[in-house]
Amino acid sequence: MAEKILSYFEYRAEVELEMAQRATHPAALRAHCVLADLYLDRVYGSAPDGDTAEADTLSSAPDAPAVPAPSRR
Repeated sequence: MAEKILSYFEYRAEVELEMAQRATHPAALRAHCVLADLYLDRVYGSAPDGDTAEADTLSSAPDAPAVPAPSRR
């Protein structure tokens, strides 16, 4: 993929992760994590084992609402 497009997807992933950290509703947190994960998949490719470490980290943060990590489809 062109470098400009990859940079855009990486930027969008960062924005989604920032929004996830500020989310106050569990559904919003989950949605932002899912979107960030999808953007990162576009940049780096899908993890072969379905790793969702980033979403797990956000979900287990002390001040974050408890929500399950997003599932891969």
